[in-house]
Amino acid sequence: MAVTRKTVAVGSRNIDVEVYSPAKDGPAPGILYLHEIMGLNKGYRADARELAERGYVVYLPDLYGGDARGYCVRAAVTSVARNNSASNPLFAEINALLDALKADPACNGKLGMLGMCLTGGFVIQAAMRPDMEAPVLYHHSFGLQGAGVPYAEESGLQQIKRLQGHWSRIDPFCPAKRRQRLIDKLGERMDAHVYNIPHGFRSIARKTKASALAWERTLAFYDQHLLSAA
Repeated sequence: MAVTRKTVAVGSRNIDVEVYSPAKDGPAPGILYLHEIMGLNKGYRADARELAERGYVVYLPDLYGGDARGYCVRAAVTSVARNNSASNPLFAEINALLDALKADPACNGKLGMLGMCLTGGFVIQAAMRPDMEAPVLYHHSFGLQGAGVPYAEESGLQQIKRLQGHWSRIDPFCPAKRRQRLIDKLGERMDAHVYNIPHGFRSIARKTKASALAWERTLAFYDQHLLSAA
């Protein structure tokens, strides 16, 4: 397993990305791992290493760059971000990162991703991409309307092949009504799991048994739809 760094140009700014590559030769499935509101930490890096050792090339971007406060303010107070619209300029950055991962010679073109809290809603939008094979969502805080996208865009949910979702049973940032609407909209295409642990599955609640179970299910989902398909 190797760790390198690259810069991806997205719109008017550059995003630094840590790239975790498997030891085996040849291209591998790619996973875009998005941190939550607290930014990058050693826990996310440990997850990226584990994924790489499992056979994936992982992009772990620093969405905050050199100005965490600026990113948080943009994400938290702009209505387009809070509503998680497809026209959200922040989501355009996520799309650019996915395109860069897919174009990376180390990637075989099969894509998965993981987003949580601040970035969880991006997974719903990205899951509509025809090349997204294994999207995983950990509690989407943004996407304040309906199922997590604006009501006018919910028809786009029909484009989603599959989605694995993990939520806290009681979560002020992602209420049960929003969670259930997404589950109902996707039906059999949704692999849904709800746990009795706090918001922050890979941070605050990381050391709980339920978080470990969610991670095991995430790995199995990736293996089934990315490695097996390969």
